[in-house]
Formats: sequence, structure tokens, C-alpha cells
Amino acid sequence: MMRRLRRSRRREQGQTLVEFALVLPLLLLLLLGIAEFAVVVLSYNTLADAARQGARYGIIHPDDVAAIEATARSATTWLDQDALTFTVNSDMTAQTVSVQAEYDLNFISGVIIEAVGGNPTLHLSAISTMQIEY
Repeated sequence: MMRRLRRSRRREQGQTLVEFALVLPLLLLLLLGIAEFAVVVLSYNTLADAARQGARYGIIHPDDVAAIEATARSATTWLDQDALTFTVNSDMTAQTVSVQAEYDLNFISGVIIEAVGGNPTLHLSAISTMQIEY
């Protein structure tokens, strides 16, 4: 009786190990997906905030394009500055300033995405338009 119980426990332990080995990749994939989503949301929010700050500076100084871009860029210190572009448009007839920020985000799991034939880069874009104040 005792022998049967010991054999049964060993089989159950082996079964548990196999089940864990089958479920672990799915759990890791889920965890990686959550991390990727968080990075995308944080990057987009940073980009939108940078465009908004640039436009906010631009409504006071609409002719100073370099300073508008510098103000916007200062809000994106943790983003890769080489993958970041700003387009400033001051429309004096409509009395508006627009700042468009674009960023190419490379996924953490880019190698895995490329292996299955996907694009490991996500293009993010945000635009902010405000009325010029005099």
C-alpha cells in the first residue's frame, strides 16, 4: 500500500513539472505583452505631452521655432532622441501654432516579432494646436 502511494506521488510530481513547462512560455509571453503595452502607452503619453508643451511655448513665442522644438524636446529626455522628430507650424493667418511630434518606438521583443515576420518598430505621432496669444 505504501509503495503504491509513493509511486503515485512521483507521477504527480512529474506531471506537475510537465504542466509547468507547458504553461511557463504562455505566462512569460503574457508578462512581456503587458510590459510592451506599458512602454507604448508611456511613450505615447510622453510624446503627446511634449507636443503640448511645445505648442504652449509657441503661443507666447510663435516666431522662435528653435525654442519651441527645444521646449518640446526637453519633455522627452528618456526617449531615444535620434528616433524623435518635431514639426513646428506657425500659421499667422489663422493665429495658431501646431507642434507635431513623431517617434519610432523599437519594441523590447523586437527579435521575437521579426522572427515571426512582423515589424519590430511602432510609429507614434501626436499633434497639438493652440491659439497664439498676444
